[in-house]
Amino acid sequence: MKTEFTGNDLEVMRSLKYDPTLKPNYESLRGCLFWKDERSDELSPDGYKLVNSLIIARSLLQQGLTLDDHPIDPDYCKNLWVIAQKQIADWPGFKRLTLSDEDRKYLEEEIAASFREDL
Repeated sequence: MKTEFTGNDLEVMRSLKYDPTLKPNYESLRGCLFWKDERSDELSPDGYKLVNSLIIARSLLQQGLTLDDHPIDPDYCKNLWVIAQKQIADWPGFKRLTLSDEDRKYLEEEIAASFREDL
């Protein structure tokens, strides 16, 4: 699987600017939070997959786990993370490795809601 951004995807990822005023959104299929400044509609399908993999990896860290705890492919996860830190060091997602109390509460509520049978 591809582990680095190339061409326009790399340019797009490098152009993203961190906005500390944003609130997170919950992605139920991935079970993690993301912020709107972390990805762009201008990414190719491959670029979009890569950034989503980074968001999932970051989610592990936010939960107090390590990249080795990735349930499917820890080696891919670690390689992608290392390469991304070199390629897109200013990616907004790297500024959110820990959650605020408010964001943690939101994540926990969304995870709990995803298990409710009455929804």
